[in-house]
Amino acid sequence: MKRYFIFLLSFIIRLSFAQSPLTKGEHFATINRLKLHYEVSGNGPICIFPTPGWGPNLDAYKNSMPELEKYFTVVWLDTRASGKSAASDKPEDYQTSDFIEDIEQLRLHLKQNKIWIIGHSMGGYQVLNYGIKYSKNLNGIIAVAAFAGLDELAQTELMKALDKRKNEPYYKMGSGILMGTDTTKRSLNEEMPYIMPFYFHDQAKLPKFLAIKNVQLSQKAWEMTAKGGFGSEKILDLLPKITVPTLVLVGDDDFICDQVSHAARIHAGIKSSKLSVIKDAGHFIWIEQPQTFYQAIEEWMKTKK
Repeated sequence: MKRYFIFLLSFIIRLSFAQSPLTKGEHFATINRLKLHYEVSGNGPICIFPTPGWGPNLDAYKNSMPELEKYFTVVWLDTRASGKSAASDKPEDYQTSDFIEDIEQLRLHLKQNKIWIIGHSMGGYQVLNYGIKYSKNLNGIIAVAAFAGLDELAQTELMKALDKRKNEPYYKMGSGILMGTDTTKRSLNEEMPYIMPFYFHDQAKLPKFLAIKNVQLSQKAWEMTAKGGFGSEKILDLLPKITVPTLVLVGDDDFICDQVSHAARIHAGIKSSKLSVIKDAGHFIWIEQPQTFYQAIEEWMKTKK
C-alpha cells in the first residue's frame, strides 16, 4: 500500500509539472507522423504563424516581427522539413494539403476551438488554403504579401516588375536565376544573395533583413516542395469559402506577390476582407515600413473586438 501511494504521488507531481502545449518557449509535437517544431511567445489570442514551407525557419519571422506578440500569443511553426522540424523523404508528402493538415492538427494539439492565423508569402498561401477548408475553426486571417497562384496575369505583372528593375546593378545575375536562364547549379543559400535585392523597394533596408538572427534555409524543403507541387493549386475561385475577417497586406512595390494579380484578387474573392496597400514597400513590408505595417494590423484588430 505504501508503495502504491508513493507511485501515485510521483504521478501527480509529474502531471502537475507537465508542460502545456502553449507554455512560452520551444516545443515539439508529433503531427501527421512527423515531429514538428514550434515556439510560443507573446500575449493575447492564439495565433498560428507557419513558415512559408519552401525553406525559411521560424527565426526568420520570430526574430524580425516581435511586435506581433503585442497582439497575439504567437505559435511560430517550422513547417515540415524547415528549421528544427522533421522531414519526409517522399515528395508526395509536400503538397499544399499536407501543410494545411499540419496546421489543423497543431490546432487540435493546442486544444483550441478557434485560432487566428497569419502567413507571409507562401505562408500566406497556406493560411488562405486553411481558411478555404477550415473557416469554421478560425477567428480571422492576416495574409501578408500572400501568393494566390501563378496564372497569366501573375506572370504578366511579374515581368513588369522585373523590367522595372532592369537598370539596377543586381538585375542581370538575379533575373537570370529567377527566370531560369542561368543554369549554373547552386544551392538555395548560394542563390539568395543574388535574388534578395528584388524583394525590396529600398535597397538600404536590405541589410536590416540580412541581420535577422539565426535565419536558416532548408535545401530539403526547397527541393521537396518543388517536386511535390506545393503551391500549384488554383485557389482564386475557392476564396469565397473563407467567411472570417481577413486582412490582406501588400507592399505597393512587391515584385513577386504584387497588388494587381495577388492581393487585389484575394480581397475581391473574400467578402469579409480588407485590403491594405503599404506605400514604398516590397515583399518584406514589416522590414521596410514597420510603423505603417503594425498600425494597419492594430487598427484592423480593434474593429474585431
